[in-house]
Amino acid sequence: MPPVRKPLPIDHSILNEMLAIRLQQLEIENGGMEAFLPKTGLARGTYYTILRGVGNPTLRTMERIASSLNMSVLELLGFEAADARRALKKNGVDYDELVSAIGKKNRADRGLARQTRSRKLPS
Repeated sequence: MPPVRKPLPIDHSILNEMLAIRLQQLEIENGGMEAFLPKTGLARGTYYTILRGVGNPTLRTMERIASSLNMSVLELLGFEAADARRALKKNGVDYDELVSAIGKKNRADRGLARQTRSRKLPS
């Protein structure tokens, strides 16, 4: 009989913990979990996994949560926009221009996706 494989310990990361702590804070500010969970756009199981700090959400998932809460990913993680502005400025990037360019790209991508879905397939 082959040996039973032991489960690997769960790797926690600082980013996962920051997200979990911030979600807990937002949950309290928004009247508890039952009121807050629908605002995140996440399934209950996914939310619990992230809240325990053991989930490994993709950046896209974090963007979706932030967007659902009308905030940026940086704000979701507890940072201020001013922090991002300073960090980007050090690298010669204008925060507002970047945000604007990303918004335009996302709108164009959504428009293209709508056009693609609305095309009729040949019979």
